[in-house]
Amino acid sequence: MDRGHNANAPPQERFFDWTIERKELAPDGIPRLMYTINGAFPGPIIQANEGDTVSVRVKNAIFDDYTLPKPPMSSQMGRVMPNGTETQVAFHWHGLSMRGSQIMDGAPGFTSFAISRGEEHLYRFRIHKEDVGTHWYHSHAGASRADGLWGMLIVHAREYEPKLLQRIAQNASVPLHWDEEVAVAVGDHFHELGPVFFSYYISRWLQKAEPVPASGLINGRSRFSCEHSRLTQVPCPADPLGAESVGEYTIFTLQQDRRYRLRIANVGSLADETFSVDGHTLTVIEADGTLVQPITVHRLPIAPGQRYSVLLNRVNSVDRAWMRAEMSAECFQYMNPVMNLVTKAIIAYQSVPSARDTVGGWLSPLRRGVQGRDAMALHVARNQETRRSVDAVLLPQSSAWSPNVTDAPIPIEPCHDLEPGALVPLVPDPAPELHLAHGDVRETVYVTVPALEKWHIVPMAYMNQSTWRSNAAGHQRAPLLHRIAHANTTDPAEWRAQDVVFEEHELVVSPHPSKPVVFELVINNQDDSPHPFHLHGHKFWVMETDEVDPAFGGYNLYEDVGQVYDLQRTMKRDTVLVPTLGHAVIRWKADNPGVWAFHCHMLVHLLSGMAMAIAEQPALLQAAPPVPPMYR
Repeated sequence: MDRGHNANAPPQERFFDWTIERKELAPDGIPRLMYTINGAFPGPIIQANEGDTVSVRVKNAIFDDYTLPKPPMSSQMGRVMPNGTETQVAFHWHGLSMRGSQIMDGAPGFTSFAISRGEEHLYRFRIHKEDVGTHWYHSHAGASRADGLWGMLIVHAREYEPKLLQRIAQNASVPLHWDEEVAVAVGDHFHELGPVFFSYYISRWLQKAEPVPASGLINGRSRFSCEHSRLTQVPCPADPLGAESVGEYTIFTLQQDRRYRLRIANVGSLADETFSVDGHTLTVIEADGTLVQPITVHRLPIAPGQRYSVLLNRVNSVDRAWMRAEMSAECFQYMNPVMNLVTKAIIAYQSVPSARDTVGGWLSPLRRGVQGRDAMALHVARNQETRRSVDAVLLPQSSAWSPNVTDAPIPIEPCHDLEPGALVPLVPDPAPELHLAHGDVRETVYVTVPALEKWHIVPMAYMNQSTWRSNAAGHQRAPLLHRIAHANTTDPAEWRAQDVVFEEHELVVSPHPSKPVVFELVINNQDDSPHPFHLHGHKFWVMETDEVDPAFGGYNLYEDVGQVYDLQRTMKRDTVLVPTLGHAVIRWKADNPGVWAFHCHMLVHLLSGMAMAIAEQPALLQAAPPVPPMYR
């Protein structure tokens, strides 16, 4: 992150000019094709302040000659990802409200078209006070998010947040100030392109099991074990002399006398990550852009799409420590024999700043590769024994926290969110009451992944009776925002009758034609996997998450908490993990006119149909359409 960024600068327009291409890179030492922004992976960090306007000109220059391999015989790729999808891009600004800029949300089929190769598109949107926090951007077209098309997006508050924390936080056991901020992106990594591993998921090949990653990355880097690679005859090409591993660790060079805020995002496609730093505790101060009453933990579970800010508390005086992002084997339906469940990066303390620590962007101090003394040492590592001796000096000797070290807010079971009630908003923002008799709305959706005969016994994700597919009518239809903004009715039933909405493949609910009512959504997960659900255009209050004996079904208004919620302490965020065979109840004010996607952030589930649309205040959209009837 740019240390020179001024959060108190006058509101301004911040311009970015991006060219999207693909080239062969080796994030974990194993070469594969990756999407790049201006030739780099990960994409650049965007930093902005509330009140700024962000303008990003995107040019799709994907003209390489790569051809996807033929999918398995039973695969339904032709129906789900038509030819050419893998060369399209679209950017979603994950965590931003996009208030007044609905078409810029970047969700193809919902608000806009994807950008085809050779095309350019200008994203332009204003940053609002509600957008402050740790966010990220990523492609929402096809599977390109899994192939590197993402980056961090940080929105700074104009109010000095450490002072706010010190003033409001109750019973803080650690100092709540910080001197510097560091962005940390964790996530799983596949050695195949996204369309390749997805084509196996929507076939009979994996028998409904989600594909399992080969490794993980921290800020776009990690090491991969050559011993593991030999199991699948994948070579370790970076070292012909037979090194034990290839790739590089990200190194975060920190100052001993400074205090750090880590802004962490799970940018992965599938796996939950448990984040920790050896010899350090983590004080959680933010979740998905909402400041929280600080809690101090040793580990932190992060589902795909979720973000946290933590203060890094140094417990011991070691100069080097491992940062860890750990995936749990229990969260996968089979094991990839080459995968190391723990992805690592290096925390390296130094007492005196050096010239290279003044560089901005990813290199200050994040995504720092091996530099200076470390680079010279590894440069001379010409054989396996030399590299071993260098690693013994340079690599941390720290140990992970013992499994016996537990924290009350952290679930014992893997693949779970923080315990309900663990996070409490720092600034009071009570959840609204739900008054159904006065026009507020409650909807219930059932999430399933059946393997139906109509799909040749191949799994497709459903929400109620609909599996999302914006191109399912046999041609590329205008995005929903265009269709609804120019419809002659605000009634969803009439939309379906008039073919404005294709009922089988577009589940659309509309809380109210023109009023900002309170909307409560009950998500019943009838699948044998957890699902991190993300809402575009809003944060929501998480009223309840729970698991039940599947023999007794899901959420029941008369048996569950119902209206008896502690509205004052309810957490507000934009991504919630719905447990396996469990449910979640979320609630928000439907006060942002637009068509907003609500979907699972596990990529294979989204691509196979686990999505729906929320059409808010369509009468306002029709009175002043923000988009033309068709623009393609």
